[in-house]
Amino acid sequence: MNQTPLNAIALFVALLSGSILVGPIFNIAPEIPFTFAAIVLGLAVADTFGYQGKGMTLFLDGFARLSPQYRQRVIHHEAGHFLTAYLLDLPITGYTLTAWEALQQGGGQGGVCIETPVDFSETSAAEQVERYCTVWMAGGVAEDLVYKAVEGGKNDLQQLRQTLNRLKMNVKVHERQAGNRARQMIRANWDAYEALVQAMTDRKSVAECRQILGQHCSAAV
Repeated sequence: MNQTPLNAIALFVALLSGSILVGPIFNIAPEIPFTFAAIVLGLAVADTFGYQGKGMTLFLDGFARLSPQYRQRVIHHEAGHFLTAYLLDLPITGYTLTAWEALQQGGGQGGVCIETPVDFSETSAAEQVERYCTVWMAGGVAEDLVYKAVEGGKNDLQQLRQTLNRLKMNVKVHERQAGNRARQMIRANWDAYEALVQAMTDRKSVAECRQILGQHCSAAV
């Protein structure tokens, strides 16, 4: 289940409690916040359990993207995924930078779209999973390199950990190794990364982004 709408509901309940406490100061009848709460919480619960929280995600995503700083952080995050996937020769089929774009394309919350095997076979799991783990870690790593802090990537970590657990691989070890590989790859191709950030800011196509990376990238590490 999407954690975003659940967090939003918890925040709303906290704000509602505060409004009830200060309501008498501003002569606000207690029925007003309760009625409003019942309507909003009803819609939020219906959205969470009926639409996997997509409505709330779209609302929060649209509100957050009013900030140019937030939009740039998203692009820097996704560029980390795109660059490492390119270097590791994984098939990139597209990318989205907003929840609305992702919904239009039938996806989740947005991001770089990579053809992922339905399941990793036992014989090829070790090699395959290392490549995908590197890409999953690369968004947060890119954020950390640029902003010295990571705000996104919870879904990436969840996917990585679920995959490693399913394959009975050491989560902490492989997560750390994948993060180190992603950091090394991005640093070694920093000019390519910055060019890709600009290309994604300009909403270049996947083919155009790949062409730009081909002009800047060194070999994968």
